[in-house]
Amino acid sequence: MAAILWVVLASAALGGTPDQRRFFQAPDERLVDELVRKDHAAAPGDLKRRVSAVSERFLGTPYKLGPLGEGPDGEFDRDPTISFRQLDCTTYVEEVMAISLEPDLARAKSTLQKIRYKGGVVRYDQRNHFPEIDWIPNNIAAGYLRDITREVAGEKTKSVSRTISKPQWYEHMEEKDLSAGFEGESAERKAARVARWRELGKQYQDEQATLEYLPMESLPEFIDRIPSGTVVNLIREPSAQEPFPILVSHQMLLIATPEGRVIRHAAFGKTVEQVPALAFFYRYFNAKWRVLGINLNEIRDPASKNPAPAPAR
Repeated sequence: MAAILWVVLASAALGGTPDQRRFFQAPDERLVDELVRKDHAAAPGDLKRRVSAVSERFLGTPYKLGPLGEGPDGEFDRDPTISFRQLDCTTYVEEVMAISLEPDLARAKSTLQKIRYKGGVVRYDQRNHFPEIDWIPNNIAAGYLRDITREVAGEKTKSVSRTISKPQWYEHMEEKDLSAGFEGESAERKAARVARWRELGKQYQDEQATLEYLPMESLPEFIDRIPSGTVVNLIREPSAQEPFPILVSHQMLLIATPEGRVIRHAAFGKTVEQVPALAFFYRYFNAKWRVLGINLNEIRDPASKNPAPAPAR
């Protein structure tokens, strides 16, 4: 009787039917695992379809900047290594990728760390912090992504370059930037930890990042050519007013639905939401910090025996 009551209550809390259930509403990871297995069973040979199903299950998840870290033993960031309760724009994309690629939660957790960290080494200085010089190129090299910007945009493709400074970024680390989990440490111990944190930045050199993009003015013409399940990186015009030089200010997923193409993303200060694609991008046309366009990456399974097609010329 108790078990039946739990099923009834869980069904009501999670949206009524299994296909409407969201990960963040699951009472524990056992149900999350069941939902992962269900989505894979429904589309065993169709990665794009799985990306659509998995990304939908995150809708409504509350936003939190930097929700993931290296776990309870992390040197600087002890946030969990995976979360279904809170996400930001990049961690949303990462978790969708990992769960779409793997048929159960245990394997998805392992793959998530390979997506988040260079070589899958779970350590702060191995994390793919910068999309331009870490996240995109490292995941392309690992076989999880393939840049399809030029395939979609053709001769309309443009590129932009900018110097990204990891040393400068590390130099600005402060005690307040430590995650939760260090409250019991002495002031001296925290100061030493921050000093070590800043020292890590000295192993890097400034890097020149170059990304291709589909220009904003060409979006209406090309939006329907972007494949469903594409990772979309919002490319900003280099600006001296930004505290740290970057090119990518936001990451999201484009999904084809019966109603048309939509953007699913973790909206700052809100939740993971779905917005019609052109309506989403229209809000950026007159942004003070100019948006140049979007860089596009296809999600791939490194274990797939199907080689990537040759780049369009």
